[in-house]
Amino acid sequence: MRVVIIASGEPYQEAAAWAAPTYSNYLPQSDRLSVLLPDEEIMLDELKLHSKTFGFSLERFPFRPVSEKKFTSQLKCQAYVFAVSHLKKDELLFLVDADTCCFKPFAVSLKVKSAIRSGKIGLVPDIADHHSETPTDPWYLAPHERLPYVNSGVILTSKSALPLFKIFRELSERPDFLQGPFNDQKVINFALGKYFRDKLVLLDRVYNRIGEAFSEDTIIGHCAGGAGWLGTQKRKVSHQNICAGLLGAPINPTSHRGSLEAGAARSRVVP
Repeated sequence: MRVVIIASGEPYQEAAAWAAPTYSNYLPQSDRLSVLLPDEEIMLDELKLHSKTFGFSLERFPFRPVSEKKFTSQLKCQAYVFAVSHLKKDELLFLVDADTCCFKPFAVSLKVKSAIRSGKIGLVPDIADHHSETPTDPWYLAPHERLPYVNSGVILTSKSALPLFKIFRELSERPDFLQGPFNDQKVINFALGKYFRDKLVLLDRVYNRIGEAFSEDTIIGHCAGGAGWLGTQKRKVSHQNICAGLLGAPINPTSHRGSLEAGAARSRVVP
């Protein structure tokens, strides 16, 4: 099992710096966890420090934007293709947003693992159905084409699903998809309903619990809401506080930076 966190921009790099260590508690080897950034982006010192302290890797991918519009959609879809293409045969991968955190070990059933290795992808139903109701939208799906609307903050996949991610990337760069609401989530839901109706595996909500009050059975928590605006929303501090609580590294309230004293000693301790 691998975990890859995609991050770009200071707020999301900072979020990834706190999210990644919460996953490292549950992965047997540090090289199974990485934060993936665009190849020409300056890396935050905080992200470098947490990588050294908690033992996760930092990787780059070649990001080539085609438009200033829908940056996040292009970024994530290109990163998806890079990450999935570098998987080994039968290796499973969780692609997770930077504003997520891990509470418990991954416990994926054999049935789900088999489906994912066959080329399907696993996602969790979103908290709302955001299918377009406007027939003129390029991403519109007729009611009979719609699958359960899924949230793209957590994706379980394998190398066998690479053809899907290549279509996601292609759609994310089309001029008619460089507009409207949502980002990669819009692309993924359209492509699944239109082209890959037999490729969706619905995961339990414990793998992508959205909100701030997470239940005891939560495996991955997601402080979602307003892609691209993490740095200006209170969920930034909420996310950091949750991660810091899991790591035993309290946040400095004046700087929102964590104290890493004894961090290395705690980095492999399961809460």
